[in-house]
Amino acid sequence: MNRILKISLLVLLIITLISTASYCSAPYDTETAHIINVRKTIDGGGYILRNETVVKAPSSGLFEPAIKSGDRISKGAQLGIFTRGSIDDKLADEYAEVTRRINEIKQTDGISSLYSSDEARIYSVMKSTTAFIRQNCREENYLAAAENTRQLSMLVEKKHTVENASAQDQVLVDLEEQKYILEQQLGGVRENVFSPKSGYYYSELDGMEGTYEDSELSLLSNEDISKYEDTLKNYVPDSSPGKITDSYIWYLAATIHKDDAALLKTDGKVTVSLDGSSFVTAKIIALNTDDSDYVAVVLKSDRQIPGVYEKRTAQFEICIEEHTGLYVPSAAIRVVDGITGVYVMNRNNNIEFRCVKILLEEDKYYIVADNYTHSEECPYTPLANYDNVLVNPEVTNLDKKPVTKH
Repeated sequence: MNRILKISLLVLLIITLISTASYCSAPYDTETAHIINVRKTIDGGGYILRNETVVKAPSSGLFEPAIKSGDRISKGAQLGIFTRGSIDDKLADEYAEVTRRINEIKQTDGISSLYSSDEARIYSVMKSTTAFIRQNCREENYLAAAENTRQLSMLVEKKHTVENASAQDQVLVDLEEQKYILEQQLGGVRENVFSPKSGYYYSELDGMEGTYEDSELSLLSNEDISKYEDTLKNYVPDSSPGKITDSYIWYLAATIHKDDAALLKTDGKVTVSLDGSSFVTAKIIALNTDDSDYVAVVLKSDRQIPGVYEKRTAQFEICIEEHTGLYVPSAAIRVVDGITGVYVMNRNNNIEFRCVKILLEEDKYYIVADNYTHSEECPYTPLANYDNVLVNPEVTNLDKKPVTKH
């Protein structure tokens, strides 16, 4: 009896192990539903066009800017000083290098100005100011004496600054003195240069500056855009002080394949990214075709992108479609009772059906709506973030069939 019981128990154990192994080896592949963002984009390289006014130089000479490239400036404000006439080229190069080093130090928070690079001269002015204070007091001109006293206080602060200057500050002081000496040696006639318009000042020119209208740019052809490369390559810089970008508006001109262009529509709106920047809204103002397989496209935007007013060329992404939702493997999609959905394995390892709303369909995955509100007639719960989706629900014996492709 005990022998029979042992054999029976052994057989039962073997059956249990086989069943367990079969269950564990059953291909219940799952993938967690999770939120993703998918963009369909047209990629390429293009040219950035802006309304720019070139600041004309009075003649050939040397320009010393009073502001940094990229600074915002108002109409009539001083851009810098232009030295024209007979100039020693060697001294001009030395002057330009000294000016560059001064600007470099100032941009790294060095002192921007001192009353004088000579402490003795500051002390001399302090002595004369003290004499003025005494004289005004004797003459009972106390308002003038008060003003002299204020000036003396400022001179004391300046003297203290010189005495306690850091190494960098002292270098700046020496450079300012060297610059002053070079100015005297350069010769020529110095005159102020003022901004003709308000906008952003940029020192670099490339030959593509101009004033653009939508009506003009809407006529651009592939041939017109292809010539921009030669313009940039062949441009020879002159002594112009720079240019003023006088508008927030900028344009992107490019050539794209006709298959990509078929996804766009004139006067339609898209989002565009330049050199990996954030996407901003732009309007399509031109889609011009010719006998080739490419189309001239021009976009217009008034949204700022860091560096957009400095760049002339950029790699772009034009977003034509964007979806955010739950990622689901395409093999998991099924139709049950006429309702599209997926099978999931719940926390109790039970299999349940979840309904979905498809936003985007690709060969290997679908994007379905998150927080989907199904109709009252639907008996199934919607798919939620982090649900474990059965990639191969055909291993179950539930009623199912593949979803019909759109």
